[in-house]
Amino acid sequence: MQDFTKTPSYFNNKTTFEKYLGQTSYYLRLQEAVEKLIALSHPETVLELGSATGETAKRMAKRFPLVQFTGMDIRKDIVALANEDTDGQKNLAFSVGDMCNVVSSPLKYDLIYLLYAYHHILDPIEKKVDFLQNAYQNMKHGALLCIAETFLPEEAASYTDEESILALWNIRKDEGASSTFWKALAGLDGEALAMAHEISNYSSCNEYLAGELVAKRQDEYLIKRSWLVREGERAGFLTVLNEPVNVLGDGVVLFKKK
Repeated sequence: MQDFTKTPSYFNNKTTFEKYLGQTSYYLRLQEAVEKLIALSHPETVLELGSATGETAKRMAKRFPLVQFTGMDIRKDIVALANEDTDGQKNLAFSVGDMCNVVSSPLKYDLIYLLYAYHHILDPIEKKVDFLQNAYQNMKHGALLCIAETFLPEEAASYTDEESILALWNIRKDEGASSTFWKALAGLDGEALAMAHEISNYSSCNEYLAGELVAKRQDEYLIKRSWLVREGERAGFLTVLNEPVNVLGDGVVLFKKK
């Protein structure tokens, strides 16, 4: 079995994504939520910011062959990886771009979504505000902005509340372990069970490590859905949707440019 523990990011290695993050219940729920919103909003053009290896954009492009999808990521090597395996889909393209710079120029897309990407906007928190303001200024009238993310519990004191963050990730590691075990289980023989347990244990350990990074790092942190809605509306957006998708902190906020 390939050693997929040597990557610092769950999004920069296809094997890791396919065996771990892409199989967790919380990632799949957010992905399904984005897919449903695309089906309901009928866009002609869609942009994914922070598209990483492109697995979500590829899934969406197959599901909606008449919609043109573009994926952007700041990492050149990851974009190259995404472009290697597009199955010849003519309604899909990947390119290199910094999401904060991208929203600072005119945006032609009907729908823009970020899946587990908004929290990567660096300190200070005003940069997250700037992103919303720039997106509003440069999006088309009637266009949608979807932020699908892990959010802080509303009762957390602030985005530096380590106790609340670690408590949330203590639950997420158990959910990640259980959901990936059952997704990975391919049989009842010893080899299949060993594979499922290995992936499950990897999920549990690394999910909690991810939570510790979020709790301690100054350049990667979560915000509350209420904060996002407030700042989005201050920027000028209309809030169309503000809903959780599970009890693990994941949710979707959908904005519309008036």
